[in-house]
Amino acid sequence: MHRRAVVLFTAALLLGLGLPRASAESRQDEPTSLITSPGYTRTTASPGPGLTLFTYQNPDDDRVVHVLRADPDAAPLTVESTAGTSGARAEKTTDMLKSTTGYAPRWPHAGLNGGFWYRQGDTLAFMGISVQEGVVQSASCSAAGRGEAALIQHGRPYIGDFTTHLAVTAPGAAPMPLDGVNRHPGWMTGCAQGSGATADRSIGGGVFADASEIIAFTSRFKAPTPVPDADARFTEDDDPGAEAVVAADGTVLSLNPNGRGGVTVPTGGRVLQGTGTGADWLRAHATPGTDLAFEERLHDERFGDDIPLDSSVDVVNGHYPLVHNAQYAYTGQNTAVDPRSAIAVDGPGRTLFVTATGKSGRNGVTLDEFARILLDLGAVDGLNMDGGGSTTLVVEQAVVNRPSDSTGERPVADSLYIGHGGYGHYAD
Repeated sequence: MHRRAVVLFTAALLLGLGLPRASAESRQDEPTSLITSPGYTRTTASPGPGLTLFTYQNPDDDRVVHVLRADPDAAPLTVESTAGTSGARAEKTTDMLKSTTGYAPRWPHAGLNGGFWYRQGDTLAFMGISVQEGVVQSASCSAAGRGEAALIQHGRPYIGDFTTHLAVTAPGAAPMPLDGVNRHPGWMTGCAQGSGATADRSIGGGVFADASEIIAFTSRFKAPTPVPDADARFTEDDDPGAEAVVAADGTVLSLNPNGRGGVTVPTGGRVLQGTGTGADWLRAHATPGTDLAFEERLHDERFGDDIPLDSSVDVVNGHYPLVHNAQYAYTGQNTAVDPRSAIAVDGPGRTLFVTATGKSGRNGVTLDEFARILLDLGAVDGLNMDGGGSTTLVVEQAVVNRPSDSTGERPVADSLYIGHGGYGHYAD
């Protein structure tokens, strides 16, 4: 209640109910955004109860902004996320939404591509935090201020800064930190992760390497665990290491003390891969029959408390807060014009899925421009999600923006969606 009370109080204090907000009245010293510039018009469609689709465009400009607004007080709607059928494989957002249920009338109303990710061999890994139904699927970045994400709980999103704290404990041994989840041991892209992150070797381009790690693989990974020397760029992933298979109740089922890879994670269980000193720990403490205990904590850096992990909790990573407490919040230096995606919440607790793309090719806006668009939409908090060719907004099974890839909609790692909720509270 603490998080929601603060967000709703701020929203009530700062915003009215309209969309968009008149920027000229509230921010006279700041330039208007693309959607309020001369020549841009707004069209409105109602794809379903509680849903409104706004389209902002100018006949003399190739760019177009789509905004899907979901109002849970007007209809039974819920915000959720999904990684599709496999946490290790990229899938199209349209396919992910259909995989949420086999009953077509309950397919989600709308979806937006989710967090940042990268390829590791023939699988994928997240650039930072990911939680699905209360289970950590990727560790947070270790750098301060790099835990930006959308926390989704009980169908409502909350945008903040979150860190994961992961460890495994064996009888008679001190807790051993886990460096990552569902990624190859030895290297990571986008940010350093894990207890030894301060000593990680940076090879440039946002890539980091670490020769001593323990990585956990969950049953959502749904791919064989990675083998050594999967990438020729790194010596850190050459170590044969060790690998333990752990049942859902924490019992070690098997241990390979001198090798790793090609193992399927048991349902509800884990596979632990260790390299360097991480492999030494597994050899000493993860013998078959041993009962291991796992610690997973999700910490809210804004409020300084832990969020209990249960099936109601999803977390989707982003990068660069754009709006915070209804104020401009972008502090980065990225000036590239690219297709953009964002999730935002506005004053009355409504959720906005926002994209800025080209009508005929790869076009879009800078992150500064995107932040100003969110302000003019009346956002209280807004977070930049993965963009470029990943930018995809789906409404009632149709992609409404033009994907910039020549092949059309791009497969992605996860997606946010507006689904069918319980009983709505209808406004007077």
